[in-house]
Amino acid sequence: MHPVDLLAAVMVKHGPRRLRIFPGGWGDPAAIAGLDDIQGLEGDPHEISITWGSTTRLSDRTWRDGTFAAITELPPRARTAAVRLIEPAGGTDRLCLLMAAWNDHGYDTRQRLADDLAARGIGSLILEIPYYGVRRTVADRDQPIQTVGDFALMGMGAISEGRALLSHFRDEYRMGVAGYSMGGNIGALVGASAGFPVAIAPLAASHSPGPVFLDGVISRGIQWDALGGRGAAESLRQTLTAASVLRLAPPVWSSAAVLVAAESDGFIPKSAIVQLHEHWTGSELRWYRGGHATLLWRRRAVLAQAIADSFSRVAAL
Repeated sequence: MHPVDLLAAVMVKHGPRRLRIFPGGWGDPAAIAGLDDIQGLEGDPHEISITWGSTTRLSDRTWRDGTFAAITELPPRARTAAVRLIEPAGGTDRLCLLMAAWNDHGYDTRQRLADDLAARGIGSLILEIPYYGVRRTVADRDQPIQTVGDFALMGMGAISEGRALLSHFRDEYRMGVAGYSMGGNIGALVGASAGFPVAIAPLAASHSPGPVFLDGVISRGIQWDALGGRGAAESLRQTLTAASVLRLAPPVWSSAAVLVAAESDGFIPKSAIVQLHEHWTGSELRWYRGGHATLLWRRRAVLAQAIADSFSRVAAL
């Protein structure tokens, strides 16, 4: 494990309460059951109507913010989805949906990756997923995902909204989807169930949340007493692993996918990355030195290049 990831493990275990995982316990059983419906996502995506604000123009790019009504049933404060569209100043025919990592609130982190993509002539669409950023349902100082049920609603909502966004823009752009860590897992599910060829770049991503929460650094922050004790570990693993890309048949465009992974990642087990790569026949898996945090902080250029290369691969199909 990389030293920075090891430090993160200490923080997750001994840091402030806002870092605790599932402090509210299991939550709504009906919401949890929704994770088992991953295969039901392969139908047609929902139609959405986006209300746009004014366009901001900079020397090298433009951006505008929009909102649309959530597709799935969510708490009131999470029912309005927020999205930012960023394009190179000269325009583009390629647009990549960037999904959020765990605790990735707002646009700032993904905005930096979007800037690198804009330099490569690729636009970005940044979705504020349910329970995150402006869609929080709790105070800013608290963990927005209080229960396993919240996690299920967040995940299924993000996947449904992501699929809808790909479909909404497909007539204007060649579409792609990417994300880091949890965002990569969600992006993989969105891309595999899109219904038409898209570029896919899961960055430091597992095939499902199960191995991440039970075998990686995050496991040290789980509030086991709220879940009924450590004897609940296998039940939690089964619940979270239900949301696995491996349960979806590999789409014909999966050979265009480019996966990126860190050799000393303490958050994402190597086996969980390799399983996704092997499931998507013909996909490419690129390993880089470093840990989960340093890959994102120091190697942003290789992440952007993986996305760009996936666009090239899907165009060649």
